[in-house]
Amino acid sequence: MTAFTRTRSGLLHLHVERRGGRSVLVRDVQKAPLMIVRPFTLPCGTLSAFILNPTGGVLGGDQAEIRVWVGPGAHFALLTQSATRLQPSPDGAEAVQDIRFRVAAGGRLEYYPERSLPFAGSRFRQHLRAELEAGAEFGLTETLATGRVATGERLRFGRYRSRVEVWQAGRRVYLDQADVQPGLHDVLAPGVLGGCDYSASGVWVARGGVEEVAPFPAVPGQLASGVNAHGAVWLRAAAARGPVLDAALTTAREQLRSGLFGAQPLRVRR
Repeated sequence: MTAFTRTRSGLLHLHVERRGGRSVLVRDVQKAPLMIVRPFTLPCGTLSAFILNPTGGVLGGDQAEIRVWVGPGAHFALLTQSATRLQPSPDGAEAVQDIRFRVAAGGRLEYYPERSLPFAGSRFRQHLRAELEAGAEFGLTETLATGRVATGERLRFGRYRSRVEVWQAGRRVYLDQADVQPGLHDVLAPGVLGGCDYSASGVWVARGGVEEVAPFPAVPGQLASGVNAHGAVWLRAAAARGPVLDAALTTAREQLRSGLFGAQPLRVRR
């Protein structure tokens, strides 16, 4: 990074509580290029907000900090308006996104961003940590494309790293790490992506057990899910086309939300 390199530090802090029988945003701090539009309540009763980036995407060297607190009994779904475009980094500086979630007992936080789209030459690192009190609920999905496939830009990004960890009552119940370096590994080889350009992962933690979910969502050759030794429900999926993956992921997500949380469909319109 040179002395003339321009970097940006985005900030988004949100605090959701239950007031008067509904979930409300009681505090928000925003600093461009991170911002949200006015929160709205979905038909299922969950408060929702879209994260927006009014610029052309995430630039090399950008620093983003997201913090969300959800109080007892509050339900909040955090979404993104569109795909996260990871722009090229000519000087090799990586963009960094640090996300911290805290959910109180009886609260529920769900984070379902649109897919990450790494451009040629981009470098990105993300760390997401969710801390749940006993009796809290949490849901998350992540989707990654191999690049701008429609323009022939496949696996030309520099590096993509993501670490997701979920803690419940002081104990780590889920850990997932991805480190994709197209120039170092044959990412499309059998057993890795196997020729698929779109992949997804997910995790859900409920306050009760997982008995109501079985059988877990599955699409042969495309999507699988199950429960780990700590009671967290995991999901993995991959497909050659984005819309195919999105449809399978949405169906599985709503099945899991219904079984684990007793929740009605989100029915989000972007």
